[in-house]
Amino acid sequence: MGRHSFIQHTKLTDVKGRIDYISNPKRQEHLYCTFSTVDNPNFWDFLAKQNQEDFRNSRTAGSCIEARELIIALPEEFQKHDREQLLKLFVMKFKLEYGADVVAALYHNKAMTNYHIHLIFSERKLLEHAEFKKASRNMFFDERGKHVRTKKEILDENGEIRKGCYIVAKGDTYDIRNFQLKEPIFKSKAFTAGVKEMYTDFINELVKEDKNKLAVFRHDRPYLATKKIGKRNPKEAEIKADNAKRQEWNNAVDEALIAGLPEEKICQVKKDCIQKPIHESIEKTGFHPDLLSAILQAAIRVLLDLIRTIPKKVHKEPVFNAEVFRRMQGVRKDLLHQNQVIAAARRRCERAQAFSAEASKPTNIFKRNMKTKAAKELSASLLEYEKAIAEPDKIVKRAGYKNVAAFTRAYEKSCKLLESMKRTEPQKESIIASLKKYEKEALIRKGDFSRGAEEQTHIKTKENVR
Repeated sequence: MGRHSFIQHTKLTDVKGRIDYISNPKRQEHLYCTFSTVDNPNFWDFLAKQNQEDFRNSRTAGSCIEARELIIALPEEFQKHDREQLLKLFVMKFKLEYGADVVAALYHNKAMTNYHIHLIFSERKLLEHAEFKKASRNMFFDERGKHVRTKKEILDENGEIRKGCYIVAKGDTYDIRNFQLKEPIFKSKAFTAGVKEMYTDFINELVKEDKNKLAVFRHDRPYLATKKIGKRNPKEAEIKADNAKRQEWNNAVDEALIAGLPEEKICQVKKDCIQKPIHESIEKTGFHPDLLSAILQAAIRVLLDLIRTIPKKVHKEPVFNAEVFRRMQGVRKDLLHQNQVIAAARRRCERAQAFSAEASKPTNIFKRNMKTKAAKELSASLLEYEKAIAEPDKIVKRAGYKNVAAFTRAYEKSCKLLESMKRTEPQKESIIASLKKYEKEALIRKGDFSRGAEEQTHIKTKENVR
């Protein structure tokens, strides 16, 4: 898998408290700078007040959303940029795109492992001139600030106005509106998807090396996203175990792609064996995260069974002399060999787990040597398996490709095009151009592509081969 961007979108029920949290040096140990698009220090107070009043009047259940926040993870290489200028660039990018007012902060987490921006924005635009609403008659408000129809509703048993209730006399101002209605775009899934694409592209514009460029995680692809743990999370151990199982599925996906299983087929397995069972489980018994492990394990078994059914394909060497394709064939050979290594490592793990289970039986309670040997074998086999499943990604990256999926797509397209070249001579030029395009799509380093493009131009025609 390649690297994905992290851009989180959350709702804020206490915007003033949140702004103080992200911008207060006493609360943030590694705060570098802050930036705001508004000059009025009372802007966020007025915004919170109007949101709370409108929420109260709407009689909607739940909590009032006073503002929204984006958390944008930045590549560590961005530390060399001017921090104030960097933060301003990200803020103004949002301001120009959506027209919303923003306050943001740039800092590291406590462990200095996460360089990121907190960007808080308003869902409402400021009115050019404030609107003052005047009472056409006496108006009565209860302790909650809610408008009631008669004076009796705010009186106590002695006929006195209850504490917290009040009256607005006829002709007096009872409401001041500083903001327009909330923009509906910010509630939509399209906004979240759009802002992730926007900032991922923006980050990639500032990244110098192609191999460090990011991509937005796509849920329609075969891979599963891992979860962010965050600091002081009481469920840290649970999330780590969950992420490990998700990563196991992602490794199985890489293995399946190398073996030649179509990506569409893997996506279908993901849908039928992961997404569908999860939805059915939630509908029947509610939300039980502990069931995910069993569902993923079953899906991985299905995927591995499909890999075993794939017949070994013998690719005929196309009649051409292209160094690029020969390198791709070398990578392909290494990946196929690594698949065999992974399968062997998995079998050793299964044997070690069985031996460990046998050693743990009550009948073997006094056989300390057996237990020690079982523990060592299990630890060694698991370590070997972890190294084996991480190797395919390293193989393709050493060759200059983004990930296993990118290499597989480029290799399959190249095979088809080269076979077509043997059959259709007039299409030769367009085929070579397409080969260059596929190579460029999959390669990380520009140097690799430029070298590959030069090599592709030396492909021999049928006449030269003959």
